Amino acid sequence: MACMFFSRCYTAHDRRLASFFGRYGRLIAKYPWHIVILSILINFLCGVGIINFELETNIEKQYFLENSQAFKDREFLRTQFPSSENNFHAYSLPDYGCFVEVIIKSKKGRNIFEKPVLAEMINIDNLIRNDIVVKDGNISTFTLGDGNISTYTLEDLCAKNNKRCVVFGEEVLRPSFVSGMASQNVTYPLYNNILLSSILAQTSLKNGHVISANMVRLRYFLSQNPNSTDRLSKLWVKEFINHMENFKTNETSVVFTYYNAMEDEIRKSAMAEAHLFPLTLLLMIVYASIATAGKRIDCIYDLQNLGRIGVFCALISMIPAVGIASACGVKFMNSAATMPFLIIGIGINDMFIIMSGYAETMDKEKMTIEERMKRTLMTSGLAITVTSLTDVLTFFIGYTSAFNTIKNFCVYAGIAVFFCYLNQLTILAPCLVIHQRRIDRMKHSYTCHVTKPREQLLKEGRSSCYVTCCSGKKPVSRSETESILETYPKRVVQFLVHNKLSRLVILAVYASYLTLSILGVQSIKQSTKYSDLAMEGSNYYTANVWDYDHYPLELPFQIVFTAPVHYEKKEIRKSIDELIQTLKNNSLVRNDLEVNWLSSFIQYDGDNIHGNNFYTRLKQFVNMTKVFKNDVVYSDDEESVLSSRIYLFSRNVRTTELQAEFLLYVRAIAESSGLPCTIYTPIFVFCEQYITLISSTLQTVGIAVTAMFIVTCIFMPHPSIVLIVTTSMFSILLGVFGFLKIWGLDISVVTMIELIISVGFSVDFSAHICHAYLSSPSRDKQSRVREAIELAGGPIINGGLSTIVGLSMLLLSKSFIFKSFFKVLFLVVAFGLLHGVIILPIILSFIGPKVRILSEGKANVTIQSLTHNKTSESALRPLVLSTNDNCEDSEETRKHVKRIQNGLDRI
Repeated sequence: MACMFFSRCYTAHDRRLASFFGRYGRLIAKYPWHIVILSILINFLCGVGIINFELETNIEKQYFLENSQAFKDREFLRTQFPSSENNFHAYSLPDYGCFVEVIIKSKKGRNIFEKPVLAEMINIDNLIRNDIVVKDGNISTFTLGDGNISTYTLEDLCAKNNKRCVVFGEEVLRPSFVSGMASQNVTYPLYNNILLSSILAQTSLKNGHVISANMVRLRYFLSQNPNSTDRLSKLWVKEFINHMENFKTNETSVVFTYYNAMEDEIRKSAMAEAHLFPLTLLLMIVYASIATAGKRIDCIYDLQNLGRIGVFCALISMIPAVGIASACGVKFMNSAATMPFLIIGIGINDMFIIMSGYAETMDKEKMTIEERMKRTLMTSGLAITVTSLTDVLTFFIGYTSAFNTIKNFCVYAGIAVFFCYLNQLTILAPCLVIHQRRIDRMKHSYTCHVTKPREQLLKEGRSSCYVTCCSGKKPVSRSETESILETYPKRVVQFLVHNKLSRLVILAVYASYLTLSILGVQSIKQSTKYSDLAMEGSNYYTANVWDYDHYPLELPFQIVFTAPVHYEKKEIRKSIDELIQTLKNNSLVRNDLEVNWLSSFIQYDGDNIHGNNFYTRLKQFVNMTKVFKNDVVYSDDEESVLSSRIYLFSRNVRTTELQAEFLLYVRAIAESSGLPCTIYTPIFVFCEQYITLISSTLQTVGIAVTAMFIVTCIFMPHPSIVLIVTTSMFSILLGVFGFLKIWGLDISVVTMIELIISVGFSVDFSAHICHAYLSSPSRDKQSRVREAIELAGGPIINGGLSTIVGLSMLLLSKSFIFKSFFKVLFLVVAFGLLHGVIILPIILSFIGPKVRILSEGKANVTIQSLTHNKTSESALRPLVLSTNDNCEDSEETRKHVKRIQNGLDRI
């Protein structure tokens, strides 16, 4: 009884939806041109919002978690500790500041302190300090020195400390340091409280002293006073870029970066690969033409124009996607630049399904166009609805992600996929009507002139060239319309699925696939590099690669007391000391370097400190030393300290795992200290994502998988099929996650996008083959599998290959975003294709539901009702009802079948 219930469910859903698409097929058969024109107009009207198109280049809005704790801490620091014009310290910045940076590397591995190399380094430093000049037309912008000036060098615009420009790394260019290097008296990594490990790279050491180095980093900080130098500093940075792009050296190689280089790279890379899209479009048109071409030239039933219309449907769907998103104020982010390649790649998958359904009507020569379109959409409409719904639903779920870059991509891609689905139904399907009308009138597929069959033209004495180019006939079978890309791959698949030896080999390979996938998943990790967001070969990309490969990431971090604390009390000072010591006890924190106003003050004036004069003496101390002037904020009455900060320094936390560990550790220590404090360093704004990245990815993927399961239950409500489709989806996703590491990818904000959308694509091919299996009228499993491959195998193979072809041009890109997009989508399409046409058919041939042929009436129709209505046997159209092995063999089922058969015999 249970099997009859599920069969009825599937039959009811399938019949209702098929009836809807059948009625729509009759409608477009009557008004094809009206529907095509209306659909195109709607696409362009929805694209009017393109006039509001904007490109988002703010890196934080794209890849960082907004409103995170690090964002709040940074805003507090900016408000509470404003920067000082002449007391600049890089470690006290709430962000990375305004700077330019050069990394100088000696050629041929020479020591940078050799005279020719050192001389060139000094020349580069002098060039940056003196030769790069910015001119300002508004000479009254601000006053420097004795009067108004209109040209500015670094000396005029730099951030200063003790009236000297702050240049990180300049110590290594001083004569005293060079002489210390010559006498091997320079200790490493700490030298005179300077972290040389962040300045020198590729060093050779002897007994903890530097012998030689091959790289040096110099960072020049500029003033950011919004009332004076900020605008000019940014103009100077632009001049710096122009100079350095054309700068030539003899002894060294130089790369540079600057404070907003990443945003400039995003702006460039968003449209840098636009030239690949026309090539992709051309490639897809060629592929669609080949995939829809018959095995021989026939100018009547030639389908290539329909193939090109399918590409047009995908192309035009991007207009409303950009228009609607822009009209809603959604800026175009870097991640969405891959959307056109995705849509043009997957957009014609529905076309192959519709045209396969249309090819099934070729054996009905006397069928009217209305009946032909009704039957075409009854078989194909539900199939493309299921797959399009899963894709759109995946993008909708992806929009719930905490990362704006993922939301942005999902908005653009989701709208495009939806309109692509509509366009296939409202442009391609009506064009099938126009195509069939032309065939019925025996008109040429290109010239639309009436032509004749090949034999008749030969009898009329036409030339072979004329006969080849102008002859044709109406197709009378599916095989006549199939291309070699559809016929021969299906034959190979049929052999592999039904040959016993090949089955065993495939199952063995599948077991190996699962093993490798499981091993790969166990080794997966998260990793995000700044260079991943840049174009290969750019200065920013090279600078980040050099920095990542050769320099440790040693961070200054601030212990910020966000509320008044009774520093004058010994027990409070003891708690602060314990907090600092606890942090230093961790291997990720240096214990030999700190900037601590409180301990310095106690050491300086410990004997004179009393409760009443603590803050008075503190103010005198801070004003005298000036080092801590930016670190203590007094109350209005100067009787207490509102907030203060102390600095410690981390050891190398280069990898994302270490950064996440470091962030969680210091925050846990601060929270458990009992003091009103927080711990912050600028990179925490970026590191926030590492805490939630993997969990967020898995959570979103899990929600998407659940949604796909529900969709499968709704549209194919048979437990065996739901189980098979869901298992296939898990198997595909397991392979995608497992093979990431094999292809050199890790989980990051970039790959997270592809992993989420891969959920929807992992269902497509499985749903097509299972729906075809359920739709087969055959009785036994082997025949049903054979017919399922015959019906859906060609469209699945062509759809998968078209997606890979459409994405293949991304391999020519210089952007990691584009390349990783191809790699992940290639994995999901390739694994989905193999599951859909090979693995699942083999599984279905073993454990697929068996079937019986029953009348279209209710499954429990009685013999009396059949006799009473005098239903003719011809009116009892076959209906496929599924049942599992237990139901097939049950006594009740056998009796039911016998009753039906006896009733038919009496009729």
